[in-house]
Amino acid sequence: MGGELAVGHHFAFGGDVGQATATPPGLLGADFAVENGRYRIKRIYSGENWNPDLQAPLAAPGVDVREGDYLITVNGLDLIPPTVPESALEGLAGKQVVITVNARPSKDGARTVTVVPVGGEGALRSRAWVEDNRRLVDRLSGGSLAYVWLPNTSNAGYTYFNRYYFGQQDRQGAVLDERFNGGGYIADYIIDIVARKLRGYFNNPVGKREPWTEPLAGIWGPKVMLINEFAGSGGDMMPYMFRQQELGPLIGQRTWGGSSESGTILRLSTGV
Repeated sequence: MGGELAVGHHFAFGGDVGQATATPPGLLGADFAVENGRYRIKRIYSGENWNPDLQAPLAAPGVDVREGDYLITVNGLDLIPPTVPESALEGLAGKQVVITVNARPSKDGARTVTVVPVGGEGALRSRAWVEDNRRLVDRLSGGSLAYVWLPNTSNAGYTYFNRYYFGQQDRQGAVLDERFNGGGYIADYIIDIVARKLRGYFNNPVGKREPWTEPLAGIWGPKVMLINEFAGSGGDMMPYMFRQQELGPLIGQRTWGGSSESGTILRLSTGV
Protein backbone atom coordinates (compact mmCIF):
# COMPACT_ATOMS: atom_id res chain seq x y z
CA MET A 1 0.00 0.00 0.00
CA GLY A 2 2.82 2.38 0.83
CA GLY A 3 4.36 1.78 -2.58
CA GLU A 4 1.09 2.34 -4.42
CA LEU A 5 0.66 5.63 -2.55
CA ALA A 6 4.18 6.64 -3.65
CA VAL A 7 5.29 6.93 -0.02
CA GLY A 8 8.71 5.46 0.42
CA HIS A 9 9.25 6.10 4.12
CA HIS A 10 6.46 6.21 6.66
CA PHE A 11 6.43 4.93 10.22
CA ALA A 12 4.19 4.49 13.26
CA PHE A 13 5.61 4.79 16.76
CA GLY A 14 4.31 4.57 20.32
CA GLY A 15 2.72 7.39 22.28
CA ASP A 16 4.27 9.43 25.07
CA VAL A 17 7.58 7.99 26.18
CA GLY A 18 8.94 8.69 29.63
CA GLN A 19 12.32 10.34 30.03
CA ALA A 20 15.05 8.37 31.76
CA THR A 21 18.26 9.76 33.20
CA ALA A 22 21.20 8.31 31.32
CA THR A 23 24.30 7.28 33.24
CA PRO A 24 27.51 7.50 31.19
CA PRO A 25 29.08 4.05 30.84
CA GLY A 26 32.65 2.92 30.87
CA LEU A 27 33.61 -0.07 28.72
CA LEU A 28 36.85 -1.95 28.08
CA GLY A 29 36.12 -3.33 24.60
CA ALA A 30 36.22 -6.96 25.67
CA ASP A 31 34.11 -10.09 26.16
CA PHE A 32 34.12 -11.66 29.61
CA ALA A 33 33.15 -15.06 30.97
CA VAL A 34 32.77 -16.14 34.58
CA GLU A 35 35.41 -18.78 35.30
CA ASN A 36 36.85 -19.90 38.61
CA GLY A 37 34.91 -17.28 40.51
CA ARG A 38 36.36 -14.38 38.49
CA TYR A 39 35.83 -12.56 35.19
CA ARG A 40 38.08 -13.92 32.47
CA ILE A 41 38.79 -11.97 29.29
CA LYS A 42 37.69 -14.12 26.36
CA ARG A 43 38.25 -11.62 23.57
CA ILE A 44 39.91 -8.23 23.30
CA TYR A 45 38.58 -6.07 20.47
CA SER A 46 41.32 -4.30 18.60
CA GLY A 47 40.69 -1.10 16.70
CA GLU A 48 42.62 1.83 15.31
CA ASN A 49 43.77 3.83 18.30
CA TRP A 50 44.63 6.79 16.08
CA ASN A 51 40.93 6.88 15.14
CA PRO A 52 38.69 8.50 17.80
CA ASP A 53 35.80 6.24 16.75
CA LEU A 54 37.80 3.02 17.18
CA GLN A 55 39.58 3.42 20.50
CA ALA A 56 40.35 -0.02 21.94
CA PRO A 57 41.18 0.31 25.67
CA LEU A 58 42.81 -3.09 26.18
CA ALA A 59 44.60 -3.05 22.80
CA ALA A 60 46.14 0.40 23.22
CA PRO A 61 49.94 0.73 22.96
CA GLY A 62 51.69 -0.18 26.22
CA VAL A 63 48.65 -1.86 27.80
CA ASP A 64 49.82 -5.26 29.04
CA VAL A 65 46.52 -7.17 29.00
CA ARG A 66 45.99 -10.43 27.15
CA GLU A 67 43.10 -12.66 26.17
CA GLY A 68 42.80 -15.31 28.87
CA ASP A 69 43.74 -12.94 31.70
CA TYR A 70 41.43 -12.51 34.68
CA LEU A 71 40.19 -9.04 35.60
CA ILE A 72 40.90 -8.91 39.33
CA THR A 73 40.26 -5.31 40.48
CA VAL A 74 39.01 -2.00 39.07
CA ASN A 75 40.26 1.11 40.87
CA GLY A 76 40.94 -1.05 43.89
CA LEU A 77 37.49 -2.72 43.88
CA ASP A 78 37.75 -6.49 44.10
CA LEU A 79 35.68 -7.69 41.13
CA ILE A 80 33.84 -10.87 42.08
CA PRO A 81 30.61 -12.08 40.41
CA PRO A 82 27.74 -11.20 40.48
CA THR A 83 29.22 -7.66 40.46
CA VAL A 84 29.74 -6.96 36.75
CA PRO A 85 32.72 -5.07 35.29
CA GLU A 86 30.39 -2.40 33.82
CA SER A 87 29.15 -1.40 37.28
CA ALA A 88 32.70 -0.79 38.48
CA LEU A 89 33.40 1.32 35.37
CA GLU A 90 30.21 3.38 35.43
CA GLY A 91 30.83 7.04 34.58
CA LEU A 92 34.53 6.47 33.86
CA ALA A 93 34.58 6.71 30.05
CA GLY A 94 37.50 8.84 28.91
CA LYS A 95 39.14 8.76 32.34
CA GLN A 96 42.20 6.86 33.48
CA VAL A 97 41.33 3.71 35.42
CA VAL A 98 43.73 1.41 37.26
CA ILE A 99 42.97 -2.29 36.86
CA THR A 100 44.80 -5.41 37.94
CA VAL A 101 44.90 -8.51 35.76
CA ASN A 102 46.43 -11.91 36.18
CA ALA A 103 46.84 -15.12 34.23
CA ARG A 104 45.42 -16.83 37.33
CA PRO A 105 42.16 -16.07 39.19
CA SER A 106 44.13 -14.63 42.08
CA LYS A 107 45.56 -11.34 43.35
CA ASP A 108 48.95 -12.98 43.88
CA GLY A 109 51.25 -11.90 41.08
CA ALA A 110 48.63 -9.64 39.42
CA ARG A 111 49.80 -6.88 37.08
CA THR A 112 48.68 -3.28 37.49
CA VAL A 113 47.64 -1.54 34.27
CA THR A 114 46.24 1.93 33.55
CA VAL A 115 43.53 2.02 30.88
CA VAL A 116 41.06 4.57 29.50
CA PRO A 117 37.55 3.08 29.06
CA VAL A 118 35.33 4.12 26.17
CA GLY A 119 31.71 5.20 26.18
CA GLY A 120 30.61 2.68 23.55
CA GLU A 121 31.83 -0.51 21.91
CA GLY A 122 29.53 -0.50 18.88
CA ALA A 123 32.17 0.57 16.36
CA LEU A 124 34.74 -1.89 17.74
CA ARG A 125 32.33 -4.80 17.62
CA SER A 126 31.08 -3.84 14.16
CA ARG A 127 34.61 -3.72 12.79
CA ALA A 128 35.39 -7.09 14.40
CA TRP A 129 32.27 -8.60 12.78
CA VAL A 130 33.33 -7.29 9.38
CA GLU A 131 36.90 -8.53 9.73
CA ASP A 132 35.75 -11.94 10.98
CA ASN A 133 33.51 -12.24 7.91
CA ARG A 134 36.31 -11.15 5.60
CA ARG A 135 38.71 -13.72 7.06
CA LEU A 136 36.05 -16.44 6.80
CA VAL A 137 35.39 -15.70 3.11
CA ASP A 138 39.12 -15.57 2.47
CA ARG A 139 39.66 -18.94 4.17
CA LEU A 140 36.70 -20.75 2.62
CA SER A 141 37.50 -19.48 -0.88
CA GLY A 142 41.21 -20.19 -0.63
CA GLY A 143 41.98 -16.50 -1.04
CA SER A 144 40.06 -16.13 -4.29
CA LEU A 145 37.08 -14.02 -3.11
CA ALA A 146 36.84 -10.50 -1.73
CA TYR A 147 34.40 -9.63 1.07
CA VAL A 148 32.94 -6.13 1.22
CA TRP A 149 30.39 -5.00 3.82
CA LEU A 150 28.20 -2.00 2.96
CA PRO A 151 26.76 -0.53 6.21
CA ASN A 152 24.71 2.09 4.39
CA THR A 153 24.58 4.00 1.12
CA SER A 154 25.83 7.22 2.70
CA ASN A 155 29.29 8.31 3.81
CA ALA A 156 30.24 5.19 5.80
CA GLY A 157 29.03 2.91 3.03
CA TYR A 158 31.16 4.61 0.41
CA THR A 159 34.16 4.62 2.76
CA TYR A 160 33.80 0.89 3.38
CA PHE A 161 33.29 0.17 -0.31
CA ASN A 162 36.31 2.16 -1.48
CA ARG A 163 38.56 0.73 1.22
CA TYR A 164 37.58 -2.93 0.93
CA TYR A 165 36.67 -3.26 -2.76
CA PHE A 166 39.69 -1.54 -4.26
CA GLY A 167 41.94 -3.09 -1.60
CA GLN A 168 41.11 -6.59 -2.90
CA GLN A 169 41.47 -6.18 -6.66
CA ASP A 170 43.63 -9.29 -6.85
CA ARG A 171 40.58 -11.47 -6.12
CA GLN A 172 38.68 -13.47 -8.71
CA GLY A 173 35.21 -12.56 -7.42
CA ALA A 174 33.43 -10.72 -4.62
CA VAL A 175 30.86 -11.22 -1.86
CA LEU A 176 29.05 -7.90 -1.31
CA ASP A 177 27.29 -7.89 2.06
CA GLU A 178 24.57 -5.25 2.48
CA ARG A 179 22.82 -6.87 5.45
CA PHE A 180 21.72 -4.29 8.04
CA ASN A 181 22.23 -1.55 5.43
CA GLY A 182 20.87 1.71 6.86
CA GLY A 183 20.22 3.41 3.53
CA GLY A 184 21.09 6.90 2.44
CA TYR A 185 21.57 7.85 -1.19
CA ILE A 186 20.94 5.88 -4.39
CA ALA A 187 24.14 3.85 -4.67
CA ASP A 188 24.66 4.23 -8.42
CA TYR A 189 28.38 4.85 -7.86
CA ILE A 190 28.80 1.45 -6.18
CA ILE A 191 26.75 -0.34 -8.81
CA ASP A 192 28.61 1.35 -11.67
CA ILE A 193 31.98 0.28 -10.24
CA VAL A 194 30.85 -3.29 -9.54
CA ALA A 195 29.44 -3.52 -13.09
CA ARG A 196 32.73 -2.60 -14.74
CA LYS A 197 33.89 -5.01 -17.44
CA LEU A 198 37.48 -5.78 -18.32
CA ARG A 199 38.25 -4.25 -21.69
CA GLY A 200 41.86 -5.32 -22.05
CA TYR A 201 45.47 -4.99 -20.95
CA PHE A 202 48.35 -2.64 -21.53
CA ASN A 203 52.04 -3.40 -21.22
CA ASN A 204 55.29 -1.50 -21.06
CA PRO A 205 58.06 -2.59 -23.44
CA VAL A 206 60.74 -1.75 -20.85
CA GLY A 207 61.41 -2.73 -17.26
CA LYS A 208 59.56 -5.67 -15.75
CA ARG A 209 56.93 -5.64 -18.50
CA GLU A 210 54.16 -6.01 -15.93
CA PRO A 211 50.75 -5.60 -17.62
CA TRP A 212 47.95 -3.46 -16.24
CA THR A 213 44.26 -3.58 -16.91
CA GLU A 214 41.81 -1.22 -18.56
CA PRO A 215 39.89 -0.08 -16.55
CA LEU A 216 42.69 0.26 -14.02
CA ALA A 217 40.54 -0.71 -11.02
CA GLY A 218 37.95 -3.44 -10.61
CA ILE A 219 37.13 -7.03 -9.74
CA TRP A 220 36.18 -8.82 -12.93
CA GLY A 221 34.89 -12.17 -11.73
CA PRO A 222 31.48 -13.37 -10.39
CA LYS A 223 29.71 -11.50 -7.59
CA VAL A 224 26.90 -12.12 -5.12
CA MET A 225 25.08 -9.79 -2.74
CA LEU A 226 23.90 -10.77 0.74
CA ILE A 227 20.66 -9.11 1.92
CA ASN A 228 18.35 -9.30 4.95
CA GLU A 229 15.16 -7.82 6.37
CA PHE A 230 17.07 -5.17 8.33
CA ALA A 231 18.34 -3.42 5.17
CA GLY A 232 16.18 -0.67 3.72
CA SER A 233 15.83 2.61 1.86
CA GLY A 234 19.05 2.84 -0.16
CA GLY A 235 19.57 -0.69 1.12
CA ASP A 236 16.46 -1.70 -0.86
CA MET A 237 17.46 0.14 -4.00
CA MET A 238 21.02 -1.19 -4.17
CA PRO A 239 20.09 -4.91 -4.41
CA TYR A 240 17.35 -3.97 -6.87
CA MET A 241 19.94 -2.31 -9.14
CA PHE A 242 22.37 -5.18 -8.57
CA ARG A 243 19.77 -7.63 -9.87
CA GLN A 244 18.51 -5.31 -12.60
CA GLN A 245 22.05 -5.03 -13.99
CA GLU A 246 22.40 -8.84 -13.80
CA LEU A 247 25.54 -8.58 -11.67
CA GLY A 248 24.81 -11.75 -9.72
CA PRO A 249 22.32 -13.44 -7.39
CA LEU A 250 20.81 -11.98 -4.22
CA ILE A 251 21.16 -14.28 -1.22
CA GLY A 252 19.24 -14.00 2.06
CA GLN A 253 15.98 -12.51 3.31
CA ARG A 254 14.00 -9.86 1.41
CA THR A 255 14.80 -6.28 2.44
CA TRP A 256 12.26 -4.19 4.35
CA GLY A 257 10.80 -2.44 1.34
CA GLY A 258 10.78 1.28 2.01
CA SER A 259 13.14 2.47 -0.64
CA SER A 260 11.47 4.28 -3.44
CA GLU A 261 8.68 6.52 -4.59
CA SER A 262 7.61 3.92 -7.11
CA GLY A 263 5.41 1.03 -6.09
CA THR A 264 6.85 -1.08 -8.89
CA ILE A 265 10.46 -0.60 -7.82
CA LEU A 266 9.42 -1.03 -4.19
CA ARG A 267 8.10 -4.49 -4.91
CA LEU A 268 10.92 -5.55 -7.19
CA SER A 269 13.70 -4.36 -4.91
CA THR A 270 12.59 -6.48 -1.98
CA GLY A 271 12.46 -9.80 -3.81
CA VAL A 272 15.11 -12.47 -3.33
